[in-house]
Amino acid sequence: MANFKTHLGTAALTSSIAATALLSAGHVVPVTALWLILLGTIGGLLPDVDSDNSTSMATLFRLLGGMLTFSFVGHIYKLVSMLELIVYSIFCYLTIRYNFKSVLEKITVHRGCCHSLTFIALAGLLVVWVISLLGYSDTTSWLSGLFLFAGGLVHLLLDELYSVDLANRRIKKSFGTAMKVFSPRNPFISAIKCGLIVLLYLHTPPLHSTWERLEHWQHFRFKPDWLNRDDVGDFFDQLLVSTKQAMSREKP
Repeated sequence: MANFKTHLGTAALTSSIAATALLSAGHVVPVTALWLILLGTIGGLLPDVDSDNSTSMATLFRLLGGMLTFSFVGHIYKLVSMLELIVYSIFCYLTIRYNFKSVLEKITVHRGCCHSLTFIALAGLLVVWVISLLGYSDTTSWLSGLFLFAGGLVHLLLDELYSVDLANRRIKKSFGTAMKVFSPRNPFISAIKCGLIVLLYLHTPPLHSTWERLEHWQHFRFKPDWLNRDDVGDFFDQLLVSTKQAMSREKP
């Protein structure tokens, strides 16, 4: 399977390209684009949340701890004193960073229920639900969930690609253990995840308004107006002619 740097770099790159496209089309503002890149990168590490003592898991819980603590502080800073804010922030971060991580290590097995399409779909819908509860727009909520899901999907695809040894033309034993809908070894937990997916989808904001907004790409520009084949060709033709003229003038 792919290593930590590959998962992190690929998820960050694909998320950055997608967020930049949305930004260029006018669908999001710069701050939202940065937020989506962060979520997509986290999604790229998410399926390894069941891997005990892995770099992905440690990094993921640092990011989650920081994000959730920041969000928590942003909602209570006007209600408490500075000392309380510091204490609550430290408690929130340490609880997520260590306690939640410890519990997850005990109840999960690597490449089990968390390393599946249903898990990243559930995580994406949970993000949609939480973001909408915080008062953000339907589009921001759904884009947040979609970017997290897409990052997780990139992770699973990379693991499957790395299960194929092209040099020796063979398929490794790990092939098929990454890109799976659910874990067949845990049917009960898989059924619970499917039920939670349905429940969360019923309580998320409507999706149609987001799709209608994303259908309009008339403001998107992949390249600048001046960059076209004819103009570039004319530029190099003129450069070649001027170079030949300069060389001819320099000859005795």
